[in-house]
Order: sequence, then C-alpha cells, then structure tokens
Amino acid sequence: MIISGEHAVVYGYPALVTATDKRLVAEKINGKAKISSNIPIGAGMGSSAAFAVAKSALKLGKLDLEEICSLAYKLEKVQHGNPSGVDNTICTYGGYLWYRKESESLKTFKNITPKRRFPKIYLLNTGKPEESTKEMVTHVSDIYRNRKPYYDGVFKEIEKVTKGLLGYLLKDNSSDFGEMIKLNESLLEKLGVVSSSTKSLIRAIEKIGGSAKITGAGGKVSASGIVIVYHSEPERLMKLIKERKLSISSVRIGEEGVRIEK
Repeated sequence: MIISGEHAVVYGYPALVTATDKRLVAEKINGKAKISSNIPIGAGMGSSAAFAVAKSALKLGKLDLEEICSLAYKLEKVQHGNPSGVDNTICTYGGYLWYRKESESLKTFKNITPKRRFPKIYLLNTGKPEESTKEMVTHVSDIYRNRKPYYDGVFKEIEKVTKGLLGYLLKDNSSDFGEMIKLNESLLEKLGVVSSSTKSLIRAIEKIGGSAKITGAGGKVSASGIVIVYHSEPERLMKLIKERKLSISSVRIGEEGVRIEK
C-alpha cells in the first residue's frame, strides 16, 4: 500500500510504502502453480506485484530477497510497461520502506522503523477502475510530456507531503496526519487520476471531518480502486458508511513481506 508518492515515484520522486496483512499464496502442486489471494485485484494494492513476487520466489526455490525482487520487477515490466519497482520491493521486503527509483538500473530503499503508532486507517473499495495500472501510468506519462513544468510542480508538492509523512512517523515533526492525507489527495486529483464519483465520496468524508486518498494508480472514468480513510472519531465515519451502504474494512500495516509458509 502506497502511503504517499503515487505516480511521482515513476519520475524519480520518493514514495513511502507499507506492506499490509492482505496476502497471496503460491504453491507448487504437480508441477503447476496454484494461487490463492485475498488482495483486491486491480484496486491499487499491488496484487500483480504480490503475484510476481510469489511466482519469483516459487521459481527460485529459496528466500533470496534481492533475487526475488529483481525477478519480480522483470515480470512487473511485462505487465505494466514502466513501473517504478516500488510495488514488488515492498511486497518482497515488507514493513515500511522509503523508496526512490534513481534510474532504471538503480533503485534505492531503506527500511523505516516508526517511532509512533501509525493512525488507525480503513480501506474503502470504490470499485475496480476501468483502466489498468499500465493505462493509468501511460495516461500520466502522455500528459507529462506536454505539461512537464506543471506536473513537475505537482510532483514536488507530493514529495513534500511524502517527506512530511515520513517525519510524522519518525516524530521529526508535529504535522497533522489527516491534513497531510487530504493534501495528498488534492495533489493526486491535479494529476487527473481520481474519478468524479470517487472525488465526490472523498468530499463527503472530508465534510464530516475525515480525510481520504486513493492508493495506487487510481482510475479516472468511474471507480478509482482502494481509498485509504482516516477519521479521528471513527464513529462519525461509520455512520456515513452505514448511511451510504458502503463497504469498509480495517487493515494491519507494517506487515511481513515474502515468506516461506511452514
């Protein structure tokens, strides 16, 4: 799950990411891989990266994290064209990561140990986007070429938020978590990766004092996948969810990456 840095990470800006308790399992049965998963597909939670990592680990036959991550990235390139590599990296190593794609051949990341408890967040599924991750990445890329100064400006603002959230986790600042999530969402909307219906839903959450943002590539036509939701008074959030008959779930983060099940 990307906490902050969607799309910007493709262009060399940092991303703050975490592994969740949603998992995919690959096992070899009679020479064919059997897959089971509780990760929402095509919703911005790295389901394809989890598959690529599990398949790579199964093929390799041992828990060599660097090699697994490298193999998974190659599979992600086939699937998405120009991925940043952040999804397969967090799925491999788990926990919290600060990630940056310096170039195609150099990707740097560092494990982050939070010095404060991450606020309680929920996952709200707005539905599977009509566009694939590859299509959304290409959409941003096409516009970026024609509006580079504007998009670089937005990416730089996203980087400030990403660094602000990192500072929040490390207790280096006293930034308001909810306000940073709200600002992050407004910047993603400037990139054109959030559908009108999803924006409307997020405005309703903000109206009752909460904040929310998409995670992942998003979607611009109808749905935008998973939305991270936060409210300092969860009961107010649950009232809205009940009134609108929406589906929301809790999630554990900072979880383990790839592993061999006993």
